[in-house]
Amino acid sequence: MIMKKGEVLLIDLDFEYKLWKNRLNSYIKEIQIIKSRSREVSECRPGKELNSVELMVLDEHETELNQLLNRIKVQEQEMQYYNKDFPITHDHQYVTDHHKIREKIDRLCSIHTERVDDLIDALGI
Repeated sequence: MIMKKGEVLLIDLDFEYKLWKNRLNSYIKEIQIIKSRSREVSECRPGKELNSVELMVLDEHETELNQLLNRIKVQEQEMQYYNKDFPITHDHQYVTDHHKIREKIDRLCSIHTERVDDLIDALGI
């Protein structure tokens, strides 16, 4: 986030939101591909597909990703009423919320990579 004389521009927050939404959408699509692959594997090689626990973990992860994506969209909607170049201070509520979202996205990105790698291994790819 760019700090200019102790101020944050909303356009800087918006930039990160766009990147994060793109990343989250990519993760969600990846989960859909893995689920589809599991269904294909169950038809070709029964017993080699993802088990119910793995699918449940995947569903929960997808739900978390969607919740964060929706939170980002809400934050964007709230900010749209302000001029994009409007500076705010580092302790403004938008910046505080932005940091909370950043912490969540960092955590989910790490979890996603581990889970997807494990599930791809489970599918024998």
